[in-house]
Amino acid sequence: MSHQEENVLTAVGDAEIDPKEREQVIARRAKSRVRGLNHHAYYCTDGEKTRHFYEDILEMPMTIALRIPDEVFTGKQAPYCHFFFEMGDGSSIAFFDYPDFFDGEPPFTVPTVYHHHIAINVDSDEAIDYFRQKLESEGYPSTFVDHGAFHSLYLRDPNGMNLELCYSPPASDDFFLRAGKVAHAELKQWAATRA
Repeated sequence: MSHQEENVLTAVGDAEIDPKEREQVIARRAKSRVRGLNHHAYYCTDGEKTRHFYEDILEMPMTIALRIPDEVFTGKQAPYCHFFFEMGDGSSIAFFDYPDFFDGEPPFTVPTVYHHHIAINVDSDEAIDYFRQKLESEGYPSTFVDHGAFHSLYLRDPNGMNLELCYSPPASDDFFLRAGKVAHAELKQWAATRA
């Protein structure tokens, strides 16, 4: 087990999990008015490169492309395109190709994935490896990290956006149940030590 895996797994302890706790998680999620990700929107520096990356490499179909003639908040004539790539649960990653705002350069530089990234669930370690190979053949470097409770492939899309392809193996169910038990105490302890 790597040092990082030990850090992540130790943080949630090894408390016994009552089977009723799994039912409580299902009930808690059912009560939430927030039903899941609709879309995550980001700027785009090249519409066709972005389409190729998400539709051809990551195999997410482009389901919406809206050509809008006027800026939505001011009404100023400033044409742009807003397009969406769908994931298996119906949620999307969306992009703005907005020439008046972005002249081919991102409006800020993101030095690491910790500053801003979107994590996309995949269904297996095989899927992570499949996409790693496909990305590599297209010239997109990536980094695999086994966090213990979940496995991640970190990369950047053609617009500089940080992505994480994330798989949670069945054994991670216990991790997430334990994590829920200690989340508030961990944050409180973090606030005390950070000060």
